[in-house]
Amino acid sequence: MTDLVDEDRPEAVGRADTVRGLRVFTLPVTLWACVGALVLGLQVYVFAAWLADSGYRIGKAPPARGGGDSERIADVLIPLLSVVGAVVLAVCLYRRCRARRRLTFDALLFIGLLSASWQSPLMNWINPVLASNVNVFGAVASWGPYVPGWQGAGAHQEAELPLATLSICMTAMMAAVACGKGMGLAAARWPRLGPVRLIALGFLLVVLLDIAEPLVSFAGVSVWTRAVPELTIWSGHWYQFPLYQMVASALFGASLGAARHFRNRRGETCLESGAALLPEGPRPWVRLLAVVGGANISIALYTGAHILFSLMDGAPPDRLPEFFRPAAGY
Repeated sequence: MTDLVDEDRPEAVGRADTVRGLRVFTLPVTLWACVGALVLGLQVYVFAAWLADSGYRIGKAPPARGGGDSERIADVLIPLLSVVGAVVLAVCLYRRCRARRRLTFDALLFIGLLSASWQSPLMNWINPVLASNVNVFGAVASWGPYVPGWQGAGAHQEAELPLATLSICMTAMMAAVACGKGMGLAAARWPRLGPVRLIALGFLLVVLLDIAEPLVSFAGVSVWTRAVPELTIWSGHWYQFPLYQMVASALFGASLGAARHFRNRRGETCLESGAALLPEGPRPWVRLLAVVGGANISIALYTGAHILFSLMDGAPPDRLPEFFRPAAGY
């Protein structure tokens, strides 16, 4: 990244044109944009198949199977707060972009995380890991069964909460920003810290930020249906919480925080490296696709960790609370 030329200097213009002509398709931003385009293409395929098959229709399990029809304020309030929070964050980022007259990395990251939220059901790729409460406002059947290679439950059997998932995007965004700023403060305070130590520090910071997450399980919006007992607190209860969830979240948050912190001398992140050498017209779109690709790869680290742990011994809770109604495939 350090060999990029500075187009603000007249003597660099000729070299920049040469790079643009010969190496445009090998620039990191172009490669990441290709990843983003492939992921978006896969999303279009999955959601098109999901909609064409009416895959959004969810079959509710009868109350006798352990669930209930009890309606709670939380089942409506949580998804609505997620939507409101996402809109407020989007407006703040939009105003910042207008003030700076350019798309900031944080704005691109927000869009990338919204795009990457499609991976929410993929942790149930092989075994059911997380079950969502069908009583929650906005619940639909999972689109996971329409992903090529899916080995989990069939269509219409697992619930997905797209509105509530927006809160995950917001917390991931805040974790990435906090991690990036923390790494920046640490680098300023201890200049001798290398990249590896800074990333490790960012990882620990995200773990600390995630320390209150076990309490979220008590909201009853979703339950961990497969958790390794030795690595789980409150194991066997409906509110059980696998501690490796915090590790998976830290892998996700620290990778985005590191991407936000480390920049080349042009101020570009590793995902955007080389964007200044592209023509002005397609440049914002290539940057957007690159960040979409990076966000999806980061969430894939989180998802992949849960898939690996799902291969170990684990069992669903013995009982579900009355207000929790699972899908028919539970």
